[in-house]
Amino acid sequence: MKEVPVTLVRANQTMLVCLTALAILLQSIWIAGLALAMVISSLVFGPKGNIAFRIARAMTKKDLSKDDTEAAVLQRFNQTIAATLLAAGLLVLLITGHWAGWLFIGMVTIAASVALMGFCVGCFLYYQFRKITYEAKNK
Repeated sequence: MKEVPVTLVRANQTMLVCLTALAILLQSIWIAGLALAMVISSLVFGPKGNIAFRIARAMTKKDLSKDDTEAAVLQRFNQTIAATLLAAGLLVLLITGHWAGWLFIGMVTIAASVALMGFCVGCFLYYQFRKITYEAKNK
């Protein structure tokens, strides 16, 4: 199983919080679109396409090989949820202009903020999903 250093995961979460919060505060669809593009680039190109990872690697002086790690599959699952919510929010904003689009983007802000505080909502959802599928297979 591939692992991702926690320092890089935190950088990604910080980037999501900053971009989505700024987009909400400024009511900027362009900033929300930038956040979506950054998330999608990491989904399409993997960790090498994650801009937050690149910035964190350039800025950190510590040896990331000795850092605590998180499973890459969890990082990808979380990125998929973030991309889905950001895309839904942008679609609602672009098609209808309704404020409900900002709720989807706000969910990403809240989830990434909570993850920075120590509780990974996406990891919890992943665990529940795996548990349900395991129980369904073994019945």
